[in-house]
Parts: sequence; structure tokens; C-alpha cells
Amino acid sequence: MQTAVLAKVVPNLEHLRFDPECRTMIRDGTEQFINPFDQRALRVALELRRPGETVSVVSMGPPGAEAALRDALALGADRVLLVSDPMLAGSDTLVTARVLARALSLVGHDLVLAGAWTTDSETGQVGPEVAGLLGVPVVTQARKLTREDPGSLFVRSDTDDGWADYLLQSPALVTVGEKIAKPRRPTPDELSAAGSRSVEIVRATQLGLSGASVGLSGSPTVVSTLANEEPGRSPKRFQDGPVESRVAQAVEALRPLLSTAVEPEPSGGEPDGPAKDENELWVLVTGPSGTLSGDALPILSEVRRRLAPLWPSAVWIGPSPTAGDREALARAGALRGAIVPLPPAPVDPEVAALALGTLLDHRPGAAAGAFVASGFGRTVAGLLASREGLGLTGDAVGVERDASGRLIWRKPSFGGGIIAHVYSRTRPSLATVRSGAFRTEPGPTPGEPPGLPWEEIEPPAARSRAVLLGSGRELDERFAEPASADVVVCVGMGIGGPEKIGLVLESTRRMGAALTGTRRVVDAGWLPRQLQVGLTGRSYAPALAILVGVSGSLNHLVGWKRARAVLAINNDPAAPVLERVDVGIVGRWEEVLPPLAEALAPSLGALRNAPG
Repeated sequence: MQTAVLAKVVPNLEHLRFDPECRTMIRDGTEQFINPFDQRALRVALELRRPGETVSVVSMGPPGAEAALRDALALGADRVLLVSDPMLAGSDTLVTARVLARALSLVGHDLVLAGAWTTDSETGQVGPEVAGLLGVPVVTQARKLTREDPGSLFVRSDTDDGWADYLLQSPALVTVGEKIAKPRRPTPDELSAAGSRSVEIVRATQLGLSGASVGLSGSPTVVSTLANEEPGRSPKRFQDGPVESRVAQAVEALRPLLSTAVEPEPSGGEPDGPAKDENELWVLVTGPSGTLSGDALPILSEVRRRLAPLWPSAVWIGPSPTAGDREALARAGALRGAIVPLPPAPVDPEVAALALGTLLDHRPGAAAGAFVASGFGRTVAGLLASREGLGLTGDAVGVERDASGRLIWRKPSFGGGIIAHVYSRTRPSLATVRSGAFRTEPGPTPGEPPGLPWEEIEPPAARSRAVLLGSGRELDERFAEPASADVVVCVGMGIGGPEKIGLVLESTRRMGAALTGTRRVVDAGWLPRQLQVGLTGRSYAPALAILVGVSGSLNHLVGWKRARAVLAINNDPAAPVLERVDVGIVGRWEEVLPPLAEALAPSLGALRNAPG
């Protein structure tokens, strides 16, 4: 089995600077290295390699990426190809996938491995897009990968609520997540031993590509602007005096923030006259189980509330929705529905993408389509975009219409402090939407029987090529659902260890709050992956977020951008988090959190009874 690894060279985001005038990132003097998720993929490939087999690395990037890619040679890769050409500048994910798919033809690739994400542009869609172009099955977010003779692969994949096991026949593509292996950089001796070997440079013309088909000219999505949109908070710090005094001052500082009702966002109004296909924005509202995804409801609400004359339509793939499902969708804002009936079994992303292709044949004029930015949603969206040649914006946190009526998706980039404003040259414009980015608001008045016309779409005559062997849930009943909580506590590595989680939970329950964690906490196994907040996790919009022992990287804080107020507890007065929140308390969290929970109770009670 010949294995190819897709790798991207990324900058160190902690030292990356933003030029507000040019709206570009300043990379000069910034350390660059192979994306950590791709490092994991390479490590897995090398461990799977048997005598006589090869592991090749394929990358696309500027000439400066060559130095970082030498790490792959030092670690044991047989070949490293870098597709580098000035005409590739400005390529979006679909063009990148096309270039990588062409480059893979130069190396053996019974198995293609890639990182599930890159740290500089969280989309999770290039892997599925490459799979769609190659015409091979794909499994994403693998946490375990083994070879099963003859020519088959066992994959255990992370899902939104646990895990799923698959059996794949090569050729196939698998993206790997954080749990599968530790990323590794080569030692000085390994670098020295690889000194005589070189990275192969490939030009776009060698792949049969022209300037019109790549770069900005060939990309279906375009970044119109980049904006520095770090949360605009004015931090107040309390670090002197007894703990009780610091807590009292912090609560007083929070009180006006918590008592201020959220202003309702402007309503876009209702569509003028009968809904038309060209104004439709459909939303895939089901997940891999073929049942309603609660994270899809806020997307419908956002379209109904803000984007008139666009109007929201629900797309259901799976067994027919119940009466309760139909009512929930109508109350969230859906004005029409489409059902692709499938038997009561897990929905394969490849089958779902084919079903949506059929929907596009029925409704070719739709303005846009949206997906929940889950593992399932990203995979379906990537497969659909690559097969239909559509622009896909990944991990959107906002959407609006510009003066010309063009749809603009807003997505975090470069660690979350920078927001890219993206539009698509294709119709429909596709996007995956980060969970928690929007809120659900009822459409029809409660008590009115909502009417929602449904159209049935014939399901595709396709069978899953990734055989599902089994799945399981890993949700811990101790933890409340953060999306519906007024107060959310988030723990970082600074709490001291997994044995401290129980102590944090005591205060969390006292406040009626939910518990979440940073990526490092989840990586260490202290909390389940479903509770991770940040660039590669989820976003939440509680009234109050309390960060306990969190360092404060932008990658993490992007997950709290929509919180009404953010408070941090940290023992280190120099911790960056204290400069990026509304209120900071310096002190040992074990001494601060319990009295804080008690002192906040009156404010939180008023908050729960307040309008907005």
C-alpha cells in the first residue's frame, strides 16, 4: 500500500501580525512549520508503512515552505513534493483541493492521509474536497487507524457525541484528529542525516493547470476584506486585598454587564410575495443519525431574521421528520422543507452529498446552502462543493448582505482575531456555520399551528463505501449542555490536573452553570471532546463566561466572542487572558471560585428573569 500525506506549512500564530491598512498578515520573521494535524498524519503513515512501500508528502505553498517541509524528509518520508507557483496565490480551498488532487497523480496513493484541520484557517473541508475529486470514500477525524488484510483499513472516528468505527477498502482518504498521535518534529541528528535529500518543486503547468483555473481567478470564493475583530472588551483587574474583597469588586463590575438586556438584532422582515427559488437559502437540518440537529435551528432563525428577501428552507435527509420536528423547524423560521427519505440507519456523508446534488437539480436557482460545522456537516459540504464546483466558506460565524445584495459570510482566520469576509462567485453559495454562532428565535407566535410545505426528493441510488461497523456515545451525564446555559465555566490546564474537575463542578452546579474546557484540557483527557471551546471546538454565547486557569490564546477566546461578559480567574498576574476579558481576578482559583459562585447568585437570578 502506497501512502500519500497532504501537508500544509503554517505560521506560528502567536507571532503573526496583522496589517490593518493592507488587510494582510505579516509573515516576515515568523516561524513556519508543518501543520500539527498534518504532522500527526505523517506519523501515522510512517507507522503503517511496510517493507517495499512508500510514504510521500504532497504540499502546496510558497517557495518559503520548502525549508519546513524538509522536516518530513528527516522524519522518514520517501518523497516530498511542493507545488509552488506564483499563479497559485489567492487559491481558495476548492482550487487547493484540485491542485493537490492533480499532484497526487505523481505519487502512489492507495491511502491518502491529511490533518482534519489546519491551524491558520479552520475549515476541515480540503480533505473531503480532495476525496470528492479523486472519487474515493472518506472518513474524517480519525482517532485510530489500522491495516486489515487484504487492502482494507479499520478507522475509529470522532463524532459529535462519541465515536464510530468504519471498514474501508483502499483507495481511500482519511483525515486525522488530535487523539490519533502526538505531532513530532525531527531531531537535529535526523535533520542532519536528511541533509543531502531535497524537496521536489512542481509548477502548476506541470500539472496541466492554467492561470485562469487556479489562484484568485479560478477560485469560486473570494475574500473581500480582512478585519481585526478581536473582542472589544475593557478589562478590569482585581488582584489586591483579601479574596472576599476581590470577589465583591469583581461582582460589582459584572453587574451592569449582566443587567443590560441584549438589544434585538434588526429583523429582515418577511419575503415579499410568494417565496421564489432564487431567494432560497436551504439548511441541512439533519445529522449523521438522520434526526434533527439542534444546531441547525439557529441558522434558520438567522436567515429569517436578518437576510430578507432571502428565506430559509429546511433540508431533511433521513427517515421522515416527526410532527414535533416539523413544528420546531417552522418555529425556528423555515418557510419550506425538502425531504430525502432514507431508511432509519446512520447517514453516510457521501450518500448525503449525492442527495443534495439531486436537490440542486430540482432547485438549481437557490441562492445558498448552509451546514452545521460538525464533522458530518463539513464532510458533506466538502464532497458536494468539489463535485458541483461550488464555493464553500468554512466555519462561518456570521452572514450578511452587502449593498448589492451579495451574500457575505464571515469566518475567523489566523487564530480567531482576524475575521475574513467571504463571498462566492457560484450559485448556490455554500457555507458551514459554527455551532453557537447564531441564536434560535421563534418565528410564528407560540400557539399558532405552523404550516410548512414539504417536497419529497427521490433518494440517490448509492451505497455507502465506508462500512459502518458500530458507534457509541461518550457524553458524560455529569455535564450540562453549554448551548442552553446562561453561565458557562471553562477550565484550562492552570486548574492543576484532572482530579480538580470535581472541585470545579461543585461551584459550577451552585451557579447552575455548564462546564467546558480548552483544547489542551480535552487533549489531556480531562474533559470529553464535545466540551472543547475555541478555534477547533465550539463557540458559545452565554450571558457570563468564567475562565478558570485559562492562559488566554486567541485560538481559544474566539469561542467566547459572543458572550455578554467574560470573567477570568488566574494566579498569574501576567497571564494574557487578564488583558482580553471584561473582569479578571488574580488569585488561586480554589480560593476564588467558591465565594464567587456564592456572590454571583443574586445577579444570576435576576439575569434569568430579565428580558432578552
